Amino acid sequence: MEWHVITGEYPPKWGGVSDYTYRICQELGRDGEQVHVWSPGNQSEAPHPEKAEVHALPTGFGRRWLGELDRQLRSFEGPRTILIQYVPHMYGWKAMNLPFCWWIFKQRKHNVFVMFHEVAFPFRRGQRLRHALLATVHRMMAWLILRSVRHSFTSTELYMALLQTLGNDRTPVSLLRICSNIPMENHPPVMRPAPEQVYASAGFRVGIFSNFNYQLREVLEPAIGLLLENPEVEVLLLGPGNQFRDALIEKYPQAGERIQTTGRLRAANVGPHMRRCNALLQLYPDGASAARGTLIAAMASGVPVVTAAGPATDRLLLESRAMLFADQSAESIRQAIELLIVNPTLSRDLAARAEKLYQESFQPAVIVSRIRHAVHGTSSRRVEQAALAAD
Repeated sequence: MEWHVITGEYPPKWGGVSDYTYRICQELGRDGEQVHVWSPGNQSEAPHPEKAEVHALPTGFGRRWLGELDRQLRSFEGPRTILIQYVPHMYGWKAMNLPFCWWIFKQRKHNVFVMFHEVAFPFRRGQRLRHALLATVHRMMAWLILRSVRHSFTSTELYMALLQTLGNDRTPVSLLRICSNIPMENHPPVMRPAPEQVYASAGFRVGIFSNFNYQLREVLEPAIGLLLENPEVEVLLLGPGNQFRDALIEKYPQAGERIQTTGRLRAANVGPHMRRCNALLQLYPDGASAARGTLIAAMASGVPVVTAAGPATDRLLLESRAMLFADQSAESIRQAIELLIVNPTLSRDLAARAEKLYQESFQPAVIVSRIRHAVHGTSSRRVEQAALAAD
C-alpha cells in the first residue's frame, strides 16, 4: 500500500504533532509500505524513516501550498490513500483555513482518512466575539471534513463526543490514541536504588515534563511550593523551565538547590532524565487527558505518575488505575507524592500498570494497526457496494 500523510508540522520542526507523525510514519514504513509525507518547509536535515519520502511544500498554507500539494499528488495513481493530521490552527489562515477543508471535500473519490488531534475552539460564556466566531467556524470545518473522508479518528472521549454531534450515521468516527513522542524503547530503565533507598540517601526526585507555559505554571506552582516543604524532595523541570525555575527560587529561596531544570530537550533525550526520577507530576488546567503528549510520555516511562482529573479526563485513564489521581488542590498532590515516598510497592505497581496500558492502547504499532484496520474495512465495504451495484 502507498500512503500519503499530510501534516502541517514535521521534523526538523519538533513538537507534538510533528513527533507523533514522525513515529507513525516510521511504523507505517516498517513493513515495506511506501510512505509519502507532505509538509511545508525544508526537510533536508530531518531524520526520516527509511521507507518515507518527504515532499517539502511552500510555507504559509496559502494558495501556493495548496496548489503545489494538489499538483504533486495528482502525479500518483489513484485512488490514493491519504492520511491527514488535523489541527485547526496548524494550517494557518488565522486557524480558519476553509480552502483546505474544501480541498479535502474534493478528494472524496480517494481513500481519505483524518486524525483530529484537536477539533474546535471551545465556546465559553462571555468570550470575545472573535473567539465565538472561531469556535463556530471550527465546527463548520469539522462538519465538512467529516462528510468528506472515509473514516475519522480522534484521541479523546471529549473530542469523540463533539465529532459525533457534528457528524451522522454515515460519518464513522473512532478513538485512536496518540503515542509518546519520547522513544522509550531506545532507553532501557536506568539502574538505580529502590525508591526507599533513594529517599534515605539522595532525596526523592519529582520530575515534571512540560513546556511550562503560563497556564501550566499557574497550576504547578502551588503544588511545588508544598512539595518543597519536605527537605528530602527535589524537583526536576524536564523541558524549557529556566524562567520557571528562577521564579520558584525567588519564591522559595531556602529550596533553591533542590530545584533543577534540564532546559529544552530533544525528544530522543528526554527518556533517561525521566527514568532518573522517582515520580512524575503531570498537572493540567483541564485535567489529565489522553490528548496530552507529555502525559502519555510519562505513562510510557516506567516511572509512577501523579496527576489530577478534570473536565478533559478520559474514562480510560480513570478506570485503568495506572496513575495516582489527586484532586486539584496542592495539599492533595502533596499527599499523593508523600504516599509514593513511603510506599515503594505502590510506586512499582503504578509504573507497571501505566506501561501495560501504554503498550495495549498507545504505542505506535497499535495505532497503525487500527488505522490499517479502518482502511481495509473501508476498502471491503466499497467492493461490496460495487458488487451490489453491478447486480
